[in-house]
Amino acid sequence: MSNPHSVLIYLRPTRLMYVRETGPYERTIPKAWERLTAWLNDNGLYAPIGRGYGLARDNPANVTDQNCRYDACVELVPDLEDRAIRDFGITTLQGGAYACRRLSGSYARMHSVVANVYSEFKALPGLAFDGNRPVVSIYIDNPDRFAENELRADICVPVMVVGDVECPTETAIA
Repeated sequence: MSNPHSVLIYLRPTRLMYVRETGPYERTIPKAWERLTAWLNDNGLYAPIGRGYGLARDNPANVTDQNCRYDACVELVPDLEDRAIRDFGITTLQGGAYACRRLSGSYARMHSVVANVYSEFKALPGLAFDGNRPVVSIYIDNPDRFAENELRADICVPVMVVGDVECPTETAIA
């Protein structure tokens, strides 16, 4: 994920319901989404949920592939909270600055981007990867309602300011 395709955004803290899978991202991402969407469908909740969030919690360079944690998430709505507590986990997406890139096409193809983002990400000037927050994938379109080539997702890498960053000074207009 190189910087010419990245934009800097702020993600707000968001309460999420999640399904966690542990292992290589190429395997755990589809497995976590299969479990979550099956549960949502079985409970009649899939259609009204909206976008999905994927949280890649571990850098495979620092943790063995078998220990990488991936959470497939949806925003927690009040009607869902009691059921989510019984069947899955609840977490809060940490807000903050993220370098994001929009991808289009098959969600399955996008899984490899998530798996490789830790090694391929190049920060924008004055920013560095923030290893205290997960890489976030925001799945915008429901794959049951859009053609595969029309699916969109934002891959968001947490960043933090490093070094001295010069801010432009205001110029007074006379």
